[in-house]
Amino acid sequence: MTLAMPSLPERLVDAIAADIAAGRYPVGAKLPAEPALCEHYGVSRTVLREAMARMKSDGLIDTQQGRGSFVLAPSVRTPFRFEAPSAQSTQSILELAELRLGVEGMAAALAATRRTPEQLARLKHCLDDMARALAEGSSGSEADLEFHRTIADATGNGHYRLFMDYLRRFYAVAIDVARSRSAEADGLSQQAQAEHRAVYQAIVDGDAAAAEQAIQRHIRAAAARLAAAQATAPAAPAAASSSSQRRKASTSLSRARDSGITK
Repeated sequence: MTLAMPSLPERLVDAIAADIAAGRYPVGAKLPAEPALCEHYGVSRTVLREAMARMKSDGLIDTQQGRGSFVLAPSVRTPFRFEAPSAQSTQSILELAELRLGVEGMAAALAATRRTPEQLARLKHCLDDMARALAEGSSGSEADLEFHRTIADATGNGHYRLFMDYLRRFYAVAIDVARSRSAEADGLSQQAQAEHRAVYQAIVDGDAAAAEQAIQRHIRAAAARLAAAQATAPAAPAAASSSSQRRKASTSLSRARDSGITK
């Protein structure tokens, strides 16, 4: 299996973590402001903010509203780690889908009964952005990711928000791959959009059961689209490579069916 190269935010996290370990930013120290960090590491604010979110979820820093970000002691850092799915590995993305069924299913149910008017407006904005991306032929993956993040926020449960923040970069891989696969076949992107609308409507209606079922249908459908696209991908030039890819795709689809993802 070919592993995806670390993204720019991931490389930035590694660089800042190395500077923390080297004592450039001691425990308890406040990190420099965004402009200074962007200039020092040569990155954009978007990249920096994604890296900061990752470091916060990893327990490297604590961000305090209005005060800034501070380096945490190793003793209070979270030991939990999650292996990133590879964009080339259908199986790893399907395994993440299994996790999402439970976590996001309950999150959607809670969001349906706890969402605020502001959170409903954010969900609608994400839905509109995805529709606009569909019309323009662009990805829309950022709006898709924010849609799911807003559902976690709408639970009113900080643990869901932290868990989603931690998994954000892993979800990003799964969502980006799923949307690119959908764009390769007529009607699949529209189907994905309809699934998001169903989730949104159930949350608007305050129907917890319908919201849970709608988001689980969406996750299963996205995984099924990915597995089907992988199974029908063009054969590689080398016979051995082609055979290996077909076996991997077949195994991934079988695992998805066994776990109920492709129902």
